[in-house]
Amino acid sequence: MCPKELFIPIILYDEQHPKAGRTQKFRLTLLDGVTGQPIAEELHDSKDPAIITAFLAKYLDPTKRTFVATDLYASYPGVLKEFFGENLIHQLCLLHLNKRIVGDFPNNTTVEQELMKYRLLNIFYNRDAEIEVLRRMAEEEQEMKQRDKKEYKRWLRKQRASLRKFLHEQELKRRRAKKNLEQRPYIEALRMFDELTEEIQLVDKPVKKRLIMIGKNWAHLTAFYFVKGGQATNNRVENYYSTSLKTHRKKQITSDRGIENQMKLSAMKRAGLLGRCKKTLLEAILMFVPRFDYG
Repeated sequence: MCPKELFIPIILYDEQHPKAGRTQKFRLTLLDGVTGQPIAEELHDSKDPAIITAFLAKYLDPTKRTFVATDLYASYPGVLKEFFGENLIHQLCLLHLNKRIVGDFPNNTTVEQELMKYRLLNIFYNRDAEIEVLRRMAEEEQEMKQRDKKEYKRWLRKQRASLRKFLHEQELKRRRAKKNLEQRPYIEALRMFDELTEEIQLVDKPVKKRLIMIGKNWAHLTAFYFVKGGQATNNRVENYYSTSLKTHRKKQITSDRGIENQMKLSAMKRAGLLGRCKKTLLEAILMFVPRFDYG
């Protein structure tokens, strides 16, 4: 494994899609990956490559080697590569990868399918506990499939409920310990991926396509391992959006100015410029009411 590069800017890029009335808008955002503070954001009518490139050119220097984390939107690699050239270190968000992996499987999976799902999720994050439980269930499933179909379906529903309970308990355990899912070291991630690719001819088509996709983008999924401060996800932008322009508010905004004002108001709150009012409205009014001495 290569040593981590030093002193490289860590940039997170994403887009939010608010509506001004019935008109779709695109909020382009750059965040500092180390501090989590916004570098720049603009509201546009589209997010075609030319607009994204012009936005980047205002705030970033293409002559500096730069780490940029984005989601898996198809046009980003080309746009960023054209702008930065050889100075680009592009990280694809592992959270979005995991969401796509989950989407590759039906809602009501068999235990065998669920095991394969977690083996894919296990590449970059430690899901050993879940896999251990699923392997035991999968062995029993092979026996149950030989029995009556109704009996197997009842058994499968019970196992799904048991798994949901176990996953919930694991999540609560992490919350109590104030920990996130454990990130695998690079060598372990590579080993997990290699083990899956050895079975590529035996897996279902969606799993095969996902493994091919991961292999094709391996350098962009693992760039964070080699850059000091590199981010595996662009979660910070998602969190920033959730606090600066909430979904229920987007539906009430009827103009570009309304969206921009909401963004500015949120920025002022984060900067501490909107402190709590020390007096109530009634107290403020009473200050201007003349007092009479009836004595």
